[in-house]
Amino acid sequence: MPPQNVGKFFDFRARVSASAWAIDPDQGALEAVVLSTSRRRSRGLEQVVEMGTLSVESIQAGGSVPQSFDVELDPDRLKGASRVQVYFDGITSDGVTLMNDHEGARSARNVGVQLLDSAGKVMRLGSAGRLEYPLFEPDLRLSFTARLVSTCGPVAAGEFSAFAECVITYA
Repeated sequence: MPPQNVGKFFDFRARVSASAWAIDPDQGALEAVVLSTSRRRSRGLEQVVEMGTLSVESIQAGGSVPQSFDVELDPDRLKGASRVQVYFDGITSDGVTLMNDHEGARSARNVGVQLLDSAGKVMRLGSAGRLEYPLFEPDLRLSFTARLVSTCGPVAAGEFSAFAECVITYA
């Protein structure tokens, strides 16, 4: 059977909140500024991974708790295949962190997404990060996680969305 490549697209979305003084001087308390979370449904080859609302402090202290997501395999393409190869690709400056696609005043700054394999190891992006799975007993899902991390400089609150293509080769 000749190898067959299939691409799926993932949109990793998050909101980054910052601490700010309350506007009402009578309150005098510190409160978080939280941006509303938008929701989109998966369609066909697209999947949205909602990572929630995270504080600037938690990201600067080492990153968010990894959020699980699955890559669903095509049962028809698995027939006759002996292995599956998978890699993720997207806009990156360091080969392991997806950059924020949002621009403008409301976008989070100095934040990126790292993808981790099922063992919790940070994955390289592009074909250099290709993982291979032998198909002894085919499973229709491969599990991964994603975490929001600080890239360089101080983290600024705002919207975050990073796109990645998952390339699946059935061979």
